Amino acid sequence: MPGILFLFMAWGVWITATFILDKKEPLRLPAAMVSLMLIILHPKTLTISFFQIGASSFILMCSAYLLVYQGTWLKKIYLFFSVMIIMFGYVGFYLLELYDPVWVLVDRKFLLSIGLFCIGWILYPASIQYRCAAIVIGSLQGEVFLSIFLSKWKIPYTIGSNDYLDVFALTVSAFFTVHTAGKILLAVKRSLEGKFKGKKQMVH
Repeated sequence: MPGILFLFMAWGVWITATFILDKKEPLRLPAAMVSLMLIILHPKTLTISFFQIGASSFILMCSAYLLVYQGTWLKKIYLFFSVMIIMFGYVGFYLLELYDPVWVLVDRKFLLSIGLFCIGWILYPASIQYRCAAIVIGSLQGEVFLSIFLSKWKIPYTIGSNDYLDVFALTVSAFFTVHTAGKILLAVKRSLEGKFKGKKQMVH
């Protein structure tokens, strides 16, 4: 069922933000509100001009812009070029699949997720916030380009469809999994180093 991976992720975020996170955590309320809106609006679509866009994807786009709105001009310029790279890569993959699908040997959701994960990590190795925002903005702008391109052949295309949301869910889940694993490994390393130093001081 298209969109099930996205719903699973959104429910996970809502449960975590509502019941697990510390009430003093500043991102707790925004994360809970946005995830709940994504769940509610998941089956809905919006019509803007001649575009059909998934309501959840529209919320994702607005949230991504809000995340990076207060950044410096240098960060915004870098984000612009990052978004362009992601957009062209995203569109290129879809056009390759459209014209020569024999090259796509694995489910495109996984291939797209792996590609977006690698590009996002290369462009933003230190900031998971900008990494996720760049992926959302770049891929959704790629969806807009595809919608315009396919409309010339009268092929209907919904921007940010359930299939796109599954790709987004896989990519972001991979980001947070690797990010969390890195933090755990760093904490374990510091703990071991602290114990080693403590034993060394006791010997001396």
